[in-house]
Amino acid sequence: VKIRFVEELDEDSASYDEKRGQALVVIEHQNPKDYKRKAIDTMDSEGRDFAEEMYRKDYKANAGWKGRKRFYCNVLVDDGIEPPYVAIWSMGLSKQSVFNTILEYAMDTGSISNSQWKLKSNGQGTENNYTLIPSAPDSEPFDWSNIEPLPLESALNKIPYAEQEAFYLGFDSPSVTATNIDW
Repeated sequence: VKIRFVEELDEDSASYDEKRGQALVVIEHQNPKDYKRKAIDTMDSEGRDFAEEMYRKDYKANAGWKGRKRFYCNVLVDDGIEPPYVAIWSMGLSKQSVFNTILEYAMDTGSISNSQWKLKSNGQGTENNYTLIPSAPDSEPFDWSNIEPLPLESALNKIPYAEQEAFYLGFDSPSVTATNIDW
């Protein structure tokens, strides 16, 4: 597919627009035995985080509870089938992540939303690898007037500390099941 980043990585970008905003990088934890039970780290917001506490109890035995950085951004998707649409793309940040390509491009050109990118996927499920290739930067500014970014906050699973143990471990709780997002 072809994509175009809606947000920029930082406000200093030449193509930054406050209406479109800035992409997010957050820390998420997940239950090592159930990848669907993942949530945003609450150490900064609440001073405590159940998954971080699990990890700190025994770093080696509980390594799966360690927080991992994740990138969230809106992209304009052109799949050649439907009319272009906005979607939220989420990806883990690792040495093999295509985020490194995005970051390098932003450092070299000062923007990521000023060109279209070709996104190729190889594999399936957790064994999926992505290749991301930017086209030449736009010769004329892109028309963003009809593009409405989705609120990135809507893609984040924020569980208050008081409910985290029940959420991560799968205990029944009315408020936890209501927030259990199927990823």
